[in-house]
Amino acid sequence: MYNEILKKIEFFNLLSANEIEQINSSCQIITLNKDNILFYEGEVAKSFYILLQGNLKLYKIGSSGNEIIMHNFTEPTILAEMATFQNSAFPATAISTSTSTKVAILEKEIFISLLQNNGNLSFHIIGSLISKMKTLEQTIHKNLVYDSAQRLCSLLKENPEILIEKKHSLVAKILNMAPETLSRNIRKLREKSYLDQNNNVINDSFDELLI
Repeated sequence: MYNEILKKIEFFNLLSANEIEQINSSCQIITLNKDNILFYEGEVAKSFYILLQGNLKLYKIGSSGNEIIMHNFTEPTILAEMATFQNSAFPATAISTSTSTKVAILEKEIFISLLQNNGNLSFHIIGSLISKMKTLEQTIHKNLVYDSAQRLCSLLKENPEILIEKKHSLVAKILNMAPETLSRNIRKLREKSYLDQNNNVINDSFDELLI
């Protein structure tokens, strides 16, 4: 039923049609409502989670009780694969942010058997994991090193339409800042002619702010 969706995921795009079908038929499909938890930080990862429909947010709670968003996942994608491979604890909590989120749960043993029979797939998975590690490192760097204005500029370079497409309260959460701080930084970017009055990016260099 979900074969075509699975083929779109980088993690699986080297698999044959038979291997895709084997994964599809081996998955347990669950549906989450908005704000339902998929897994909690600290739980041991024993399965792969494949986002088929909807959106998920990966977050941690900081020492001061604030929510730190690690990543926002949109369909289709696989998540928590590194923790599952290592049989370690989830590094963060995953929660549904859409009205209906469908997730396929794949037992680790099934996928490991596919890796053992497909050397090319193993190299492909290593590349995928390295890519995700780099993304996580960049997220940590931005949260620890960048100030609020720099985090907004960095986000706009990645997604110039986000201030138009998303509610500013959600953008503020993504950037781990108060809505008032976001509004102040938006005004700053308008004054410096990086944004127009409708929050369209008209200069995407942001050089002087990202130094």
